[in-house]
Amino acid sequence: MQRNTELKVVGIGVAVLIVFALGVGILLGNATPAAPTVNATTVPALSASNHVRGDSTSKISVIEYGDFQCPACGAYEPIVEQLTQQYGGRVAFAFRNFPLTQVHQDAEIAAQAAEAAALQGKYWEMHDLLYQKQTEWSNESAATVVGKYFDGYAKSLGLDVTKFDADIQSSAVMSKITADVASANAAAVDHTPTFFINLTQIANPGSVAEFQKDIDAALSAASPGATPLPLVPNR
Repeated sequence: MQRNTELKVVGIGVAVLIVFALGVGILLGNATPAAPTVNATTVPALSASNHVRGDSTSKISVIEYGDFQCPACGAYEPIVEQLTQQYGGRVAFAFRNFPLTQVHQDAEIAAQAAEAAALQGKYWEMHDLLYQKQTEWSNESAATVVGKYFDGYAKSLGLDVTKFDADIQSSAVMSKITADVASANAAAVDHTPTFFINLTQIANPGSVAEFQKDIDAALSAASPGATPLPLVPNR
């Protein structure tokens, strides 16, 4: 049995309350709280196949392994967006797929939807929509979620829906997700979201300020004496 850990964040921008669920099929709140594994392992460097926001040429990177159906990932998303706005001129922010299929029935098809949108140049737009509307589609069956929700999202983004539907099941899309998952497994990733700064896993920050400290430390190490960027007000 694969051990999956989820982290739920409440009170984004001020503080976060962390709750973990351990074990496949265990609901949040039904297990003794325990910290997620931090193995400080490394992952492959960013490449042209990765989805990156911010400065894609930067030597400083923040890589998230996430699951579109994961509530913790959805709760962290505004934090990541805020950090991208603040540090986007100096840091590369990337997202890699790690759908927890044992506990999230729609996680993989959602990853496929995002990758299908990428083939029409709308990856980040679909990524953002899937998180913004997570509570809307998360209880739908994997067999019907595309027609009931994802096709509508694709249409709202101006995508060719017929092509989108075909691409969802394409080998290109499936290969991309498989490669992301393989890199996560090689790094012993066992929860979502899992973050890597400069390719090394970090403990999930408990607040925006903690995340900022981690990024500032990476920037300072790369450029000793550099002045940290000013804080961005919470949304």
